[in-house]
Amino acid sequence: MEMTLSRKVLNVAGILDYIAGGLSLLLGFVIIGAGAFAMKDPELAQDLPTELGAQAVLIVGIAIAVGAIFTMIYAHLERAAAKNPAKIMPVWVLSILSAALSVGSLISSLVQHVAFADMRASLVSLAFSILMLIIANNIKKEAGK
Repeated sequence: MEMTLSRKVLNVAGILDYIAGGLSLLLGFVIIGAGAFAMKDPELAQDLPTELGAQAVLIVGIAIAVGAIFTMIYAHLERAAAKNPAKIMPVWVLSILSAALSVGSLISSLVQHVAFADMRASLVSLAFSILMLIIANNIKKEAGK
């Protein structure tokens, strides 16, 4: 069966998410290593701009690694849905959640009177979330759900 444009785009998005997730996981491990190294040498932690010092670096590294794992799980769901449109529901639900969170981030930036130049990341995130929602919705219609 021929893949539709929406399924091809979802497949490519899945591949890109695998790459981004892998790079983020690598970054998380590097930061975790830096935090562990800074915990062993207290003099390194003195230059960090927080009271927690090395523990904060370690926590950030763990958070990045966990986020990377979720990105890779999402990439797997995207690729599975691109191959079999019947598996689109998790991607569709996560796309709705992503769009809602992006809108919330944009509203938060507007309420805090953030400069427009600083809202670019929120706007790009919202645009991609809406694009993924449209693609997931097209595949959902194709699957007849």
